Amino acid sequence: MSFDGTWKVDRSDNYEKFLEKMGVDEEKRKLAAHDNMKLKIKQNGKQFSVHESSVYGSVNYFLDNTFQFEVDIDVLLVGEWTLNGAKMEGEFTRQDNKKVLKTTREIVGGELVQTYLYEGVKATRIFKRE
Repeated sequence: MSFDGTWKVDRSDNYEKFLEKMGVDEEKRKLAAHDNMKLKIKQNGKQFSVHESSVYGSVNYFLDNTFQFEVDIDVLLVGEWTLNGAKMEGEFTRQDNKKVLKTTREIVGGELVQTYLYEGVKATRIFKRE
């Protein structure tokens, strides 16, 4: 299935624990859980452009291009997304402590499943197509 389309976060699993591991305080973790994240993905074969937006801001990027962005929690990350088979894989390095955040996106049962792995803590956010 294609990644192409607009996806809105529907639910999360272990997301608050993941944010806690990233060093986010309790108040910001509660807010981040309701950030209304949306992904607008345009796919043309193996070429992708992505627009991520939430109540905290937005970022545009292309796969296979290094970029930097500040996530909802005031953490600056640098890295890139690549396509590996049917998965998008992201590897991002925090600029404050040089620790690595690994992320994947894949289509499972018509939903976009985004998985985060940071310092041994795994979280998942599931998006539905709008």
